[in-house]
Amino acid sequence: MSKATTAVPRFDDHREEIRERIANAPGLVLCTDFDGTLAPIETDPDAPKITPENRQVLESLRDHERVRVAVVSGRALDDVRERVGIDGIAYAGNHGLELHRHGSTTVHPVAAKRRRRLRRIVEHLENRLASIEGAAIEDKGVTVTVHFRETPEERVESVVEAVEESVERFGDGRIRCTGGKQILELRPAVRWHKGMAVSLIAAAQPDDWMPIYIGDDTTDESAFRAVLPDGIAIHVGRGETNASYQVPTQSAVADRLEALGSWLDEPTP
Repeated sequence: MSKATTAVPRFDDHREEIRERIANAPGLVLCTDFDGTLAPIETDPDAPKITPENRQVLESLRDHERVRVAVVSGRALDDVRERVGIDGIAYAGNHGLELHRHGSTTVHPVAAKRRRRLRRIVEHLENRLASIEGAAIEDKGVTVTVHFRETPEERVESVVEAVEESVERFGDGRIRCTGGKQILELRPAVRWHKGMAVSLIAAAQPDDWMPIYIGDDTTDESAFRAVLPDGIAIHVGRGETNASYQVPTQSAVADRLEALGSWLDEPTP
C-alpha cells in the first residue's frame, strides 16, 4: 500500500533526527533530480540551468571521499550532462534508460530497439499539434516529452487526446504514456524507471552506505520508494508523496544539500 500522504514531515522540523542518521552513516549515495530540484522549473523547457549554489555544493560533495553523487533526470542523457556540467559523477538520463558512469554509457536494449517506433509517433504528432498554441514536442531519442505548460487551458484536452490517439495507433502496445507536471511522457513499455536506476547506482557502493534521493515530480516517486526505508527521500514542494521529508521550494535545496555533507563529517552522536 502506498504511503502517500498530505502531511509529510518538513525537513527543517526533523533536522536533529536527520543529522543523527547522516552522522552514523559510513557513506552516502546522493542521487538528485534536475528540473525542479537542481534547477528552477521554467516555462521554456530549454531554459533551466543548475543554480550556482547547487553546482558548488554538488562539486564539494563529489570531492568527499565518503559520498557518491548521481543526477537522475527525465531529460536525455547528453542534455542533462551538459546542463549540470560536473565531471566525476554518475548521470542517468531518460528516467534511467540511459546511464553514464565510470566513463562509459549504456542504453537499455529494448529502448534502443523502439527508437524508430517513437520517431513515427513524433512525426504524426508534429502534424496533429502544429495548430495548438504552446504545445511542444521534445524528442529525446529513447523517450519523448510533450509539453503543454504554455498551452491555453481550453486546448490542453486536445493535446492529451492527440498524444493518446497517436500512441494507440502507432505504439502497438510497446510505447506507454505517463503524465507529469504539465507534460506527457512517451516511453518504451519496459519495466524500468528512476527507482531502478537509483538502485543500480547504489548497488555499486558498499552495502552500508545510505542512499538519498531528492526530487519534485511524480516521476521521482519510484526513486523515493527505492531508497526507503533504509535511506532518506526528500520531496521538493508540496503535495502527496512517498518521500520521508519535504522542503518547501527549489531554492531551499542547496542549503539542505550542504547540511547533509556537513553532518556526515560530524562525530557520531
